[in-house]
Amino acid sequence: CSDVQIQEAVKSESVQNLSYSVDGRNVTLNWTNPSSSDQSGIEIIKDNTDVTDVDGVVNTYYIKRAPVNTDVAYTVKARYSDGRISEGQTARLNIQYTAQAKPGMLIAYNSVSEIEDDDEKAAVEWFQKTYPTGVIFTPNNISEIYPDEVSALWIMIDRVGISQGWKNLPSAISSDATISALTQYAKDGGNLLLCKHATQLVSAIGRISDNYAPGIFGSGDGGSGTDNWGFNAVIGSGLEESYDHRGHSAFTGMEELAESDYGHPVYAMEGPGWREDHNCMWDLNAYGLTTANGANVVLAFQNVTNSTVLGTWAHVLDYCCAGIVEFNATSDYPGKIIAIGLSAYEFNQNTGNKYQSNIELMTKNSIDYLMK
Repeated sequence: CSDVQIQEAVKSESVQNLSYSVDGRNVTLNWTNPSSSDQSGIEIIKDNTDVTDVDGVVNTYYIKRAPVNTDVAYTVKARYSDGRISEGQTARLNIQYTAQAKPGMLIAYNSVSEIEDDDEKAAVEWFQKTYPTGVIFTPNNISEIYPDEVSALWIMIDRVGISQGWKNLPSAISSDATISALTQYAKDGGNLLLCKHATQLVSAIGRISDNYAPGIFGSGDGGSGTDNWGFNAVIGSGLEESYDHRGHSAFTGMEELAESDYGHPVYAMEGPGWREDHNCMWDLNAYGLTTANGANVVLAFQNVTNSTVLGTWAHVLDYCCAGIVEFNATSDYPGKIIAIGLSAYEFNQNTGNKYQSNIELMTKNSIDYLMK
């Protein structure tokens, strides 16, 4: 036995100097790697159960949306090319965090200072004034949105010359990264207010199929008129069965014109002057809906899409079209969506709008309703 030589075990050198930094609810781990040249990667273990393998020799790891208000342990181990795993170093932390839900607004530019469209610029200026603690998101940081921090997100796209279809929205909004972030936000319970051309995002995020995307669309320069534009919140008001949504929270306190240009009460949104004719709403007669879906096209559309049609063009007395729709919470999309696609919803009428207060009030009502 004295002639037997026992080979010395290969030492698995571990990482050293493990530390962490906290930014809100995000954590960055930092450490010093072993000096050994055959290290192939890193193993990170959360609470002795969740294991993340990182290929390559890195010395930092970013944990997005880490658990808060609870004890958490992160252990870092070195992994070697021959399969060995070193002993680990552990960091224990408890992030004290209280989320205070705020409204947010996603703009289709990299910064507020870059906004060119007059309606979108007026909208974001109003948002910042009305919600001083609100959060402005851009395509660069929209992936950082969480429903418990931003419970309602407003997106308002209103462009001259844009083509129909959500893929033709500004690339900052229609990019895979932005659509993915919005989809995840909605599936996590976030609420959305989508206005004008942004109503098309309801199908982009998968809340409805493309077959039921808005079909009434306009993006022209507009023209001058002498009448008032608005919407009728009594759907089918000229028919035997009608649906009165004037009591909806989105319309609370809005001025209703009893003696309107249309012979019945409407909510005025835009007065005489130069107006862009930018509808992006639903033609309920165009989807092939039948009585198997509902007794009329409004009920059929609502049943198929789990929604409520809240408003139509001011002059409409039947079931033909939907200009304001609330998409209700579902198991896959636990948040609500309000879509306002009426041309009358123009945030900056170039010649001045005597009903601007109605536009602003409906916007605030909708955001506040979605945040509850």
